[in-house]
Amino acid sequence: MASPATDIIIVAGSGRSGTTWLGNVIAGDDRRIIFEPFECRRVTEFAELGMRPYFPATEPQPQWHPKVEALFSGRIGNDWTDQDRKRLAPERDTGGVVIKEIRANGMLAWLSNNFPCRIVYLVRHPYAVIASRVKQQWDSHLEAYLSQPRMVQDFLEPYLPVIESAQGSVQRHAVMWCLENLVPLGQMPSYPWLFCRYEDLAVHPEAEARRLLGLLGLEFTESRRQALAELSRTCSLRPTDRSTEMLTDPRGALPDEERREVARIIDAFGIHLYQEQM
Repeated sequence: MASPATDIIIVAGSGRSGTTWLGNVIAGDDRRIIFEPFECRRVTEFAELGMRPYFPATEPQPQWHPKVEALFSGRIGNDWTDQDRKRLAPERDTGGVVIKEIRANGMLAWLSNNFPCRIVYLVRHPYAVIASRVKQQWDSHLEAYLSQPRMVQDFLEPYLPVIESAQGSVQRHAVMWCLENLVPLGQMPSYPWLFCRYEDLAVHPEAEARRLLGLLGLEFTESRRQALAELSRTCSLRPTDRSTEMLTDPRGALPDEERREVARIIDAFGIHLYQEQM
């Protein structure tokens, strides 16, 4: 079991953005991986957390603090959270933990303020994320954000007209990409989080992996090199989806009209990370 002093690294980002891949690279075979522990439908201890929880950065959250502490100290786990644990070589277990999570973007500042964790935030081009989610028939879960009054008050109020006017799965997933990234991108300047774009990892995998691992104080071991070469088990197996062009410039992922709709929504939220590829 991990101890309360365990070195915790959180790899966060949107679903379908490469968090499993990057989490495996950072974990290698010497750090335990905890897979999406804040999935309220899969982890009993967080069943009442909700699908996309938002915690104001400076509020104590006494209901959740002891549960997160239990998670970080290795006292919460099940088949869902431990599904990637087979990568760990027991004889090389450093006691360190990598938490791969796509549903806690609204909690990251609170986690940073309350626990000695390090955060790596990964973002991927919205066209690629949206196309993958539509293909996978994911629900956009916009109501998970809109049903939180404090989230609306702190971040979403200026964007309610564009959120409420979204029609169809592509527009709704475009809004969801914005909602997922709006909070952490806005908070990032105040925290020592590491930032990574999926496209940089795909185009210059070894250089980008070495940069991140160096900043985390980790060696670029053979197991990490192998994980970097694998992509991840959650990535599409279709060769066209794994092509360098598709991974790094996904403008072919959506038809022209849908790209225009997505670009309009992204622009309305003022997120300009991929302005040159919209």
